[in-house]
Amino acid sequence: MEKTGRRDFILGLVFFGAIALLLYYTIILTGFSFSDKVYMTAYFPNANGLKEGDAILVAGRPTGTVRGVTFHDDRPEDRRIGVLMEFTEAPTLHEGYYLRIAEFTVLGGRVIQVEPGPFTSAKIGPGAELIGTVESSALAQFSELLEENEEDITAIIANLRTTSEDLAQGRGVIGALLHDEGMKVDLEQTLKNASTLIADLRAGRGTLGALLNDEGLRGRVISIVEDAANLVADVGAIAQGARNGEGLIGALLNDPLLREEATNLVHNLDEIAVRLNVVIDDAVAGKGLLGTMIADEQIADDAKAFLGNLAEVTRRLKDGEGSLGRLLAEEQAYEELLIALKSLNGQLEDAREAQPISTFTQLLFGTF
Repeated sequence: MEKTGRRDFILGLVFFGAIALLLYYTIILTGFSFSDKVYMTAYFPNANGLKEGDAILVAGRPTGTVRGVTFHDDRPEDRRIGVLMEFTEAPTLHEGYYLRIAEFTVLGGRVIQVEPGPFTSAKIGPGAELIGTVESSALAQFSELLEENEEDITAIIANLRTTSEDLAQGRGVIGALLHDEGMKVDLEQTLKNASTLIADLRAGRGTLGALLNDEGLRGRVISIVEDAANLVADVGAIAQGARNGEGLIGALLNDPLLREEATNLVHNLDEIAVRLNVVIDDAVAGKGLLGTMIADEQIADDAKAFLGNLAEVTRRLKDGEGSLGRLLAEEQAYEELLIALKSLNGQLEDAREAQPISTFTQLLFGTF
């Protein structure tokens, strides 16, 4: 009896579970409801696989169900398919709305997408004919893309075929890498050297490694770069000042008179250099005093002796030797010389004043 009761209980659970599942599919998935329904009819160019029972999304929200799809051969091509739509809540359509049959998922299924339009626009009246569009499937769009770019795709496939043939024949760098053992060894060695270089940089070996790891060295390099940048900025400022006529260079660039005077100065210096070259050539050839001194050893010796004597005289004057040297070096001798000069000057002044009287006396007594 206990086993029979338990079995009946389990069977009852299964039975009522199946009933609940059927109710779920009936009520939830099919949109079954005891409330009043609202129906609207829209027309499309084609059904694109739409069938009765497909969902209707209003602004992305499941709101209705397709209740009928009919074909009308007496209507224009853009509205041959009539779709009866059932809504639990009637959408209010405004000008600018759109109805579109689109793919529900990439794997299949269709859905009607409804966008009511801007709420600020005028409302669509109840008797207005609703016209919708059909969205191409992903496969159809891909097919159209292939058709529109058929030539480019063909060229790409041809290039891929050529590239694969080149690789198979060992042409090009990658082909050589695939077939040339020596090149592969070189590439492996290059990668190994690059790894070694990176390890040295991380370890701080070498100049670049020191820059990466030594804060002091990096700071000095940065300082040098900043100084160079400042120098470039200064040169730029000088150039700008020159363009603005500032400084000597700016005056030379902008003042025609000063530029002409500078040009004349350069010409004069050039003429002086030419003349100096002539003098030097004459001296080397033995012409003139300088040339004679260079060519005649006796004159050169005399000039050397004269310069030596002159140096000796200046040395003795500096050391205070001799009368003139004492006069230059001793203040007492200098003062005595001043006194003597003053006395001589006074005597000469007296003689000059007495000269008319003496001349008159000579004339007077000279007549007798």
